Amino acid sequence: MKKKVVLLVCLLISAALGGGFGKVSIATPVRDRSNTLSADIPTPAADLSGLVLTLQDLPAGFKEMPTAAMKKLTSDIASFKPASLFGYQKSDDEQFQVIIGFTMQMPDQIDLAQFDAEIRKGNFAQYISQSLNGSKEGQFSNPTPLTLEDKIGDVSAGWRTQGKIARLPVNAEFAVFRREKIVSFLITMYLDGKKPAITISETARKLDSRIRELKPGLTQPQ
Repeated sequence: MKKKVVLLVCLLISAALGGGFGKVSIATPVRDRSNTLSADIPTPAADLSGLVLTLQDLPAGFKEMPTAAMKKLTSDIASFKPASLFGYQKSDDEQFQVIIGFTMQMPDQIDLAQFDAEIRKGNFAQYISQSLNGSKEGQFSNPTPLTLEDKIGDVSAGWRTQGKIARLPVNAEFAVFRREKIVSFLITMYLDGKKPAITISETARKLDSRIRELKPGLTQPQ
C-alpha cells in the first residue's frame, strides 16, 4: 500500500508540474493470505467516486484541468487507480493555482497501521521531495511541516516547499489525511508572493466534510 500511495503522489506532482516524469513503474508486492483467517480478509472496496471537490467548493475562477491532462494521469495510474481523482486550476490576472487530489480505501487494519506509521515518521515529506526534484522542471527545497488549521481526519499532516517551474517561483503545499478507512492526498501549487485563492487547510477540510457526509459507514469507528 505504501508503494501505491507513493506512486500516486509522484503522478499527481507530475500533473501539477505539467508533465516531466517518465513512466513510473513501482510494483506492489502481493501479500500471501494463505494463512489468513477469513475474518481478516478485506471486504470489497466501496464506490468512492463521488468523494471529490467540485467547482462549487472552490472560489470563483477555477476550472477543471484540461481533459487531456487528466486522461494522461488516469492512463498512467491505470494499474493503481485511486477511488476518486480530481483536478482544478485557476489562471487569470489575479492568481494562478492548481489543486489536485485523490482518495483511496485502505483494505485492512494492517495497511491502516502502516499508513499511520508513515505519517508519524514524516516519510511522506521525503517522498514529496524525491518526486518534486525527480523532474527536470522541479527545483524545490526540502518540505517543511505545515500546520493544518482545522482538525482534519483522524490522522493528518501537511508540508510546504518552494521552488521554480519554468523559472517562475512557486509554493507547493500538501495535505494527507485518513478518515477511518479512507485516505486522501491533496496538492496545491501557486505563485510565490501571492496568497492562494483557497488554502490547503480549507481544501482538505471541505474534502473531509464531503467524505463524512457521503460515506458515514466508512468514517465511523468500527
